[in-house]
Amino acid sequence: MSSEKAERHLLDIFSPAFYRSLQQLKIETRRTFLGSRQGAHLSHKKGHGLEFSGYRLYSPGDDFRHIDWRIYGRSDRLYVREFQEEQDLNVMFIIDCSHSMASPALSTPDKLHFAKQLALALGYAALSDGDTVSFMLLGSGTVHKFSGARSLSQIARTLENSGQSRQVDMKRDILLAASQLKTPGKCFLLSDFLYDTADATRAVNILNSRNFDVTLFQILSPEDISLNGLPESSWISDSESGEKMMFTCDETTRRTYASLLSQHVKSLEDYSARNGIRHVLVSTAEMVDELVLSRLPELGLLS
Repeated sequence: MSSEKAERHLLDIFSPAFYRSLQQLKIETRRTFLGSRQGAHLSHKKGHGLEFSGYRLYSPGDDFRHIDWRIYGRSDRLYVREFQEEQDLNVMFIIDCSHSMASPALSTPDKLHFAKQLALALGYAALSDGDTVSFMLLGSGTVHKFSGARSLSQIARTLENSGQSRQVDMKRDILLAASQLKTPGKCFLLSDFLYDTADATRAVNILNSRNFDVTLFQILSPEDISLNGLPESSWISDSESGEKMMFTCDETTRRTYASLLSQHVKSLEDYSARNGIRHVLVSTAEMVDELVLSRLPELGLLS
């Protein structure tokens, strides 16, 4: 498939109405960050932004334009108004490109394609708000940084050209991603997280320790969730290791699998809650535009 065709495919959810809706959205964070340039998010820095933050006593060298003369008239003391600077937010998307993410689904897009479209939509919302956006596809070793809403087509090409399935060492690759983005901000990690929970959490701990505000999108296909559509007996292969085995998919197997998957998701949810991380379970059966425009604002991730 050529990159042009692939790009159109990634962008096929971007109807004119969806474009306009994304332009009105803003990435929300649980804390403020120091940005690199003027933007739409409040920072810790005091400056000349629009958001009033309080008063303090005048000190020699302060700008006379910030003196509140009404307070001076009442108190005979000089106070200056302080404002919080509005800066851009660094938004990073880390996409799991492991073989399990790219495994074909029976009735929905594969998880990797879904993850790219979700990241693309959120990235466009951030770019439209003046934020700086970075993408890393695990296993690629490269962080791609963009600014400006007109970067959307370039991002789509980048995601397609460098986003094929590959061997992934999540801890190593996330450490590499964090080291390349010096200024922390909002980080979205998109994966099925069908790894050992301890391995996944060790990787996420790296982002948490670097002061990123982390949201985990756990993306599962309908087949991941219920084993629907699988024959009762067949040879299957591990999408990561390639190991083959005979698999019997009877009712007992389904119940056992459902219980193990529930425990796995619960352990990731519990870890996230303990560490101030947002965890969002997503099915590829969902529509990306409805997820972004309805569910994520309800969860407080967008406004």
